[in-house]
Amino acid sequence: MIDATDKISMDTQIYRQAGQLLGEILVDRGIITPQQVEQALAVQSRSGSFLGQILVDLGFASPQTIGSHLATHFGVRYIDLQEYDPDPDAVALVPEDMMRASQFVPCRLIGDMLEVAMVDPLDVSTIDRLNLLTEKRIVPMLTMSGELLRTVNDLFDAGTRTSKALQELEAETVEDIKARRASTDSAAAAEAPIVRLVDSILESALAVRASDIHFEPQEWGLRVRYRVDGQLIEHAEIQKAQRPAVIARLKVLCVMDITETRKPQDGRMRYEQHNRAYDIRVSSVPTVNGEKLVLRILDKAAVLVPLSRLGFLKQQQDHFEAMVRRPYGMILVVGPTGSGKSTTLYASLNLLNDSKRNIMTLEDPVEYNVPGMNQIQVNPRVGLTFASGLRSFVRQDPDIILVGEIRDGETAEMAVQAALTGHLLLSTLHTNSAVGTMARLNNLGLDPFLIAQALSGVVSQRLVAKVCTHCAVEYRPDADELRAMGISIAEAADACFRRGRGCRTCHDRGYSGRMGVYEVLPIDDPMRRLIMRNAPEEEIELAAVKAGMITLRDSAFTAVRAGLITPQEMARVALAKEA
Repeated sequence: MIDATDKISMDTQIYRQAGQLLGEILVDRGIITPQQVEQALAVQSRSGSFLGQILVDLGFASPQTIGSHLATHFGVRYIDLQEYDPDPDAVALVPEDMMRASQFVPCRLIGDMLEVAMVDPLDVSTIDRLNLLTEKRIVPMLTMSGELLRTVNDLFDAGTRTSKALQELEAETVEDIKARRASTDSAAAAEAPIVRLVDSILESALAVRASDIHFEPQEWGLRVRYRVDGQLIEHAEIQKAQRPAVIARLKVLCVMDITETRKPQDGRMRYEQHNRAYDIRVSSVPTVNGEKLVLRILDKAAVLVPLSRLGFLKQQQDHFEAMVRRPYGMILVVGPTGSGKSTTLYASLNLLNDSKRNIMTLEDPVEYNVPGMNQIQVNPRVGLTFASGLRSFVRQDPDIILVGEIRDGETAEMAVQAALTGHLLLSTLHTNSAVGTMARLNNLGLDPFLIAQALSGVVSQRLVAKVCTHCAVEYRPDADELRAMGISIAEAADACFRRGRGCRTCHDRGYSGRMGVYEVLPIDDPMRRLIMRNAPEEEIELAAVKAGMITLRDSAFTAVRAGLITPQEMARVALAKEA
C-alpha cells in the first residue's frame, strides 16, 4: 500500500517528467531551441524548480505558452492569473499561510464546487486537505508559480501587514513602552509585535523584489526604505520607542553583537519564503542618531541567469564569450558598486563550469554558493587577503580564477602574473568606462607592457530599470526633454519611446525588473600597441569605436529604441553623445 508521502513523491516525479516532455514538445513546435532546453535543465539541476517555470524565468517562453501546454498534458484547464481576479468569497475560505505553503489560490465558488489555481495540479494531498477544510468539491486548474505568487502578494499585501504591526505597536500603553525600555534589547526583540513587524518588512521587500532594505535612524524614529530596480522608495516609519527593539531583532537574526553599537559590524542570515531560499547580508554603521542597518538580499536563483538574459547585444555577447573561452588572460568587469558586475562574472563561470575545469574563486564575501566551484572567503584577520590568496591559488592547479575585486597594487600584480602564466583570471575594478581601465591599472603601479600582455578584454556595465510590459504605453518626448536627455532629433525620429503607467504587476511604479547595458572592449594587437605606449583615454576610445566597440551610451539607446527602457533611465547611467 502506498502512503500519502510516497504518493506526493510520485506526483512530483510525474510533474518533473512532464516538464521534460514539455521541453521536447516545445522544441518540436519551434517555440524554443534545444540549446535553451539544455540551459533550463542545467538551472533545474541546481535549483530544483520545475522546468516550465524556469523556461518562463529565463524568458524563453511566455507563461501562457508553458501553462497551456502543461495543462493539456495534465488534462486540466489553464488559468492566466494576470487576466483574472480571484473571487473574494472563494479566497476567504482558506488561510493565507496554506496558500503560500502549498502554492495555490482559490479562484471561484460555484455551488458545492471550488475552482483552485495550482502550480501542481497533481498535488493530491493539498486537494484532499482543501476538500476537508472547505467541504467543497475541488476542481484543480494549472497556473505558473510566478503568476500565482504575484496574485497572492496582491491579495495579502505584506505592506498592509507592516501597517497593522505598526498600529499594534502604536496602540501600546505607556506602561508597555516603559516595560520594553526596562527589558533587555534581546528580550524586546523577541516580543511578538516586534517579530511580526520585522517579518512583514522582510516579506514586503521580497514581494516588491527589493535588492536592499535600509533601516535609517532619524531624530523622530526609524525610516525604512527599499531599493527597487535601482531606486530607493519609502516603506514605513517606525516610532523612536520601538527603534532599539527593531534593530536588536535584526541583529539577533543576523548573529551580530547586540551590545556593540559603537563600531561597524557585518552579519548574514538565511531567509526562506515559499520554498525559495534567500541569503541576506547585513551591514551596520553608527550614526549620530543611532545604528543604521542595510540588508542586501541575495536571491540564489539570480546567479543562474545565462549570459543571453543579461542584456548584451548580439555582437557584445559574441565578443565576451570569445574572451571567456580563451584558456588564459585577464578579463575585467568594471563599473560602480551595484552595477551587476558579480552577476555577469557568475554567468560567465556558469558557462564554463564543468567537471573538466578547476574553478577557484576568492571573494569578499562569498555571495552565492555554486556547486562545482571552489569558493574561498577573504579573511584579513588571519592574513587571507586577495593578494595572499592568489599566491596560494596558483599552487592549486587552477584553470579559472575569479578574484572578487582588484583593490590594490599587490593584488593587481598577482592577477597579471596569474594571467600571464596560463590561467584565465576574471575580476572587477571600479572605473567609469572600459577605456578608463588602463589608466586605473597604471595608477595601481602596473607596467603598461604587462597590462597589454595580460589583458584579454574589458566589460563596462550599468544596470537600468526596464519598462513594465503590462502597463507600457508609447509616448513622444518634446524637444526640450530630448535635449535634456542628450538625444538628438535625428536619433528620436524612428525610436519607439515607451514608459509604464503603473499597474499591480509593477506596484504602480511603471518599472519591473532590471537589465544590463554594456560596452565590451576586446584587446587586440592594435589596442595592445596603444596600451604599451600609454596612449591617452581619448585616443584609445576613438580606436575602439573605430574597431566596432558599441559604447555604453549607444548600448543604452538601443534599449530605448526597442522600448525596453525609458530615455530617463538612459540619461541616468550614460553620458550624452558629444557633438
